[in-house]
Amino acid sequence: MENTTIEQALVDWAIDEVAEVIGDDADVTVEPKIEREGEKFGYFGFADLVCGEHVFDLKSGGILSMPGYKAQLAGYALPIMEREFRDFMWGHELYVDARYHRYYKITLEEAKPLVEGIIQKHTDPNTDPVSCTYCKWCRHTLTCSALLDFDKDMKYDLNKPEELAAALLKTKGIKAWCDAVEKAAKEHLGDGKPLEGWRLQTRKGRESLDATEAWRKLGQRIGTDRFFSACTLNLNKLRKVWEKDYTEELPVENLITRAKDSIALVESKENESESNEPK
Repeated sequence: MENTTIEQALVDWAIDEVAEVIGDDADVTVEPKIEREGEKFGYFGFADLVCGEHVFDLKSGGILSMPGYKAQLAGYALPIMEREFRDFMWGHELYVDARYHRYYKITLEEAKPLVEGIIQKHTDPNTDPVSCTYCKWCRHTLTCSALLDFDKDMKYDLNKPEELAAALLKTKGIKAWCDAVEKAAKEHLGDGKPLEGWRLQTRKGRESLDATEAWRKLGQRIGTDRFFSACTLNLNKLRKVWEKDYTEELPVENLITRAKDSIALVESKENESESNEPK
């Protein structure tokens, strides 16, 4: 239940960030299919949320260094701008784990060459693939030559910062290939086919329970103290509720305990200050 509470807190943070930009009563479209027609540069994709001149995409894990996912959001924004005769849109990357909101303006003038340039390279038979941090999203992960040749260029001097950084980037591609292999194996076993030395094992899903309903049914029977000993609070949501009526700090801040901070390896946010313009 604790993990579920933490995940819900992250979702609540994202909802609050979106509401700050578009308001609580805005007309939004969730996971719309965005399509651009055309034989040469046609494509489609699914954005997480679109509202007027804003397109939002939720991200998990570490914060990607600039330009981040601007190409992806430009791909969503371009068909909308062309269809609605807009000169620009705002792209929003919501990194829920880090609770970080990156936003930037995407103009029609920059989006068109950016998106069409990517498609041009992708469809060019003479262009060799290169491993990168996006490999895990690609459907060609299992067969991509840039990942299958990972034994070829594995001689790195890890005492040299530039080679250590290059090796780290290479491991991202290797991990993407490993994950793709594991996914293929699960699908193979899921189809009832044998795989020597391996089998599927079912793990119980996480359980959750609405606290209000639980209190109504159990509170009087087991008592207040025993009931609340089994509960955890969503502190981010509690602070939001408190701040709607009071200006002073939450009176129980001194009672809050914090787990030891963890250390994660993420890509640096280069030129980060240049990406965020005032809302």
